[in-house]
Amino acid sequence: MNRKAGIWMAAVLLAGLLTGCGNESSKAQQSAGSADSSTASSISGEENSTAENSDNGGESSSADSTASSASDVSSESSSESGNGESSTANEDSASSGESGESGNSGNTGNTGNTGNSGNTGNTGNTGNNGSSGNTGNNGNTGNSGNTGNTGNTGNSGNTQQAGASEGNDSDLDQVDEEKPTKYIYLNGTTAKFQGEGISISGNKIFITKGGDYEISGTLENGQIYIETEKKKVRLHLNNCTIKNKAGSAIFCQQAKKVTIYSMPGTVNYISDGGTHDDDNGAIFSEDTVVFKGEGEINITGVYAHGVQSDDDILVKGGKLNITATKSCLHSNDSIEIYDGTLYCDGGTNGIKTDGYVLIAGGNSTFIGGVREEKGSIYCDGAFTVTGGSFIAIGNSCATPDAATTTANLIGVVFSSSQPANTAVKVTSGANQIFSITSKNNFRSVYYAGANLLKNATYQVNYGGKDGGSFTAGNTVTVYTVS
Repeated sequence: MNRKAGIWMAAVLLAGLLTGCGNESSKAQQSAGSADSSTASSISGEENSTAENSDNGGESSSADSTASSASDVSSESSSESGNGESSTANEDSASSGESGESGNSGNTGNTGNTGNSGNTGNTGNTGNNGSSGNTGNNGNTGNSGNTGNTGNTGNSGNTQQAGASEGNDSDLDQVDEEKPTKYIYLNGTTAKFQGEGISISGNKIFITKGGDYEISGTLENGQIYIETEKKKVRLHLNNCTIKNKAGSAIFCQQAKKVTIYSMPGTVNYISDGGTHDDDNGAIFSEDTVVFKGEGEINITGVYAHGVQSDDDILVKGGKLNITATKSCLHSNDSIEIYDGTLYCDGGTNGIKTDGYVLIAGGNSTFIGGVREEKGSIYCDGAFTVTGGSFIAIGNSCATPDAATTTANLIGVVFSSSQPANTAVKVTSGANQIFSITSKNNFRSVYYAGANLLKNATYQVNYGGKDGGSFTAGNTVTVYTVS
């Protein structure tokens, strides 16, 4: 028994020794494994954080993708650690970021998307988290920033959208602020130039490329002719005079958009002449025409219209004085006024469009012509007033749409035609609201301005006669003087 017990005790001791060695080996393996795992976890943790920013921030993509080699390593690591979608998320959000760039002002409007340059680290992510990350419609959801213009330009685009056509055109407004890089120097009957996309044949100056052109000097009888491959052209007028005795002074055959910018402190003159297509004007364009700037432009439509566009006409700044044999502004699609000072004295209509009219700002005067069927404002579509001030006098005027008009507005309509030079005055108590005369016969006067108040009482006087009084109702009130 003692021999057997000794053998048994030896066996137990040997087993204990073997078990101890096994435990030490396991501990070493676990230690090495946890070190590797910790390193991988650290790398993938960084990538997870970035991937989470991409998921939560919506558009942080570029920051993840520009994390260069670290991003590549962490993408693999995170894939191994169960986060394999982070690489795909980065690619997807990178695509979104590009679509934000195609929105142009998407890049400027959203610091989140300037966050695309902000993607140099987590600035892009903080930019995208900008408005609390997930709620931040500045790029995180992709609804504002990456679809581009609607959110990016704030609501100026949306105001246009209310008017309709130019609401998605705010990216062009950003480009319109570029400084001239090409120059045209008018000199009597010809011109000189500097820059690409310009050629001259006699008294005709051709613009064939998009970009910013500064025009100065005088062209006594000639034309600026624009034909590009649907590129944006911006003409910066610097104390220039452009006259054409046999057609439009500025003629745009093709461009994505033509912006006519009056440079600060300048006075510019544009006029046509001769016999040419009666749909044309002193300024004619097949595409959208936009007026901007801080200077003055005097336009004379000798043959027909002052400005005619087969697309839209927008006034966004500057001082425009237009007289025309026919309509001062004539468009096939819309006329939209957002800013500036506009004076229109038309031989037929003050302004006319086959589409809608939107007045959202600025200070405007519209005078209609002598023909009874013509008016101060004519449009086939809706006439909407949301801001600014204007006065319109003529034989008729489009009635503002009460459903879309948000500015206070009154109309005074006479039951019979009033002779030229008859003064019409509207007062409220001791306060004069407006006074106007027309060199033509007229039957209606419409006015919108900040000094109009809802539920106020207004008195009408015309030619020294008492025209009675009325109380303004909701936004649009039309009063008839019998």
